[in-house]
Amino acid sequence: MQKFFLFLILSLLTAGAEAQTPSRDSITRIAKQDAELFWLNKKDLKTFRKDRHNYTSDYFKPVKTVVSDTALLKDSVYVKAYRRVAFEKTRKRRTIGHYVLWGYAALALTLGVAYATTPGKH
Repeated sequence: MQKFFLFLILSLLTAGAEAQTPSRDSITRIAKQDAELFWLNKKDLKTFRKDRHNYTSDYFKPVKTVVSDTALLKDSVYVKAYRRVAFEKTRKRRTIGHYVLWGYAALALTLGVAYATTPGKH
C-alpha cells in the first residue's frame, strides 16, 4: 500500500514535467559539427559561384545522410545554423587557379628580393 501512495504522489508531482529541450547554443554547436562534413559537388559549386550571396538556397539543406540526429532536421535553429556554416565553408573554397596565381606571385617576389639583394652589377 505504501508503494502505491508513493507512486501516486510521484506521478502527481511529475505530471506537469516536460522533457528538457536542448539549448540554442548546443543545437548550433551540433549544426557546426555536422556542416563540417558538407561538400558541394563541382556542378553545384559552379552554379553557386554565379551568385555567392544566397545562403538559404537548396544547395545548403541538411540531408539525412550527413546529420547526426535526423530529428534535428525539423528544428529551424539547427537548419539555419547548418546552412550558414555550409555556406561559409563553400564560399571560402578556392579553385586551383587561385593557388597557382598566389604561387607565381610568391615566386616572383622571392626572385625579385633575391635579385635586389645580390651584390654585383645590376
